[in-house]
Amino acid sequence: MIRTLIFGAIAGYVGKKLYDDGKLDQFRDDLVARYNQAKADLSDQRAADSSPPTPVTHSATPLVS
Repeated sequence: MIRTLIFGAIAGYVGKKLYDDGKLDQFRDDLVARYNQAKADLSDQRAADSSPPTPVTHSATPLVS
């Protein structure tokens, strides 16, 4: 548990230092761009899926009871 606390403190300190220096801005911008691209792709996919379905024909023989 002590190791976890020490590691967390070090990660927090380093993260704060990187944030203050502005070195995380490029990472944040890339993350936002990827999110917006994925959202647009999903929207396009939903629009394509909402088109009327085409009938599906099966070559299987009908079941006789």
